[in-house]
Amino acid sequence: MQTENPPQKTRHRKKQTHVSAPVAEVVGASAGGARKRKPAMAGEPATPVPPVTPVASASDADAVAETSPGETIAYHRHARGMTLTALSALSSVSISTISRIENGRISPTYSVLSRLAKALEIRWPDMVGGNEKSFAQGCRAVSRAGHGVKHPTSTGIFEWLGADLVTKSMEPTLIEAIADTGKHVLSAHDGQEFIFVTEGSLIFMMRDYAPLTLEKGDSVYFDAGTPHACYGVSMPARYLSIVARP
Repeated sequence: MQTENPPQKTRHRKKQTHVSAPVAEVVGASAGGARKRKPAMAGEPATPVPPVTPVASASDADAVAETSPGETIAYHRHARGMTLTALSALSSVSISTISRIENGRISPTYSVLSRLAKALEIRWPDMVGGNEKSFAQGCRAVSRAGHGVKHPTSTGIFEWLGADLVTKSMEPTLIEAIADTGKHVLSAHDGQEFIFVTEGSLIFMMRDYAPLTLEKGDSVYFDAGTPHACYGVSMPARYLSIVARP
């Protein structure tokens, strides 16, 4: 609601006989933020009003501090004096893929990000963003609907939940799957994983198993170290993934 200030009393001045009225000089600010002015004497040069310098807000600082996973990877790689070849050997991610990720030309998958983070010894919250806090007894992290840390990948849009906590043993993620086109890419990462379909339906593929159709409300728990993949059948297809790392 807008509020209006009461009308100010108008102070009438005697008619001046000068050709031009003197310029007022800034002498301070009132409690409400308005500047008081002192009339300049006739014949005095006008005192210029200093420009107001804008103050950066906390949100501005946060926006500057935010970086993409590619920038984070490049920063930590250079800080360690590591070449692309060395990082590729440690992470089993190709040199060309790492280069394109660092330059923002492609969006890495969860599996690739996980391997690069492990090779560079980067904490997961540092890789995907969020205001990190150490996990301690009695702590909690709240993720409001639609306000998780989102990251588009080649297999869907990932929304990391609980990204404010660093040392948690689980990684919950809401994922909007891409549609199944018949071209399937399976990947693996450390830990155990639980998938619960929240909307639409999915086709779940895992090496050594026949493709599995999962409807809304269905779930699957599996060894994430075995190559696997999820694609949408009835769109939009969304699911909750919880990874527990060893």
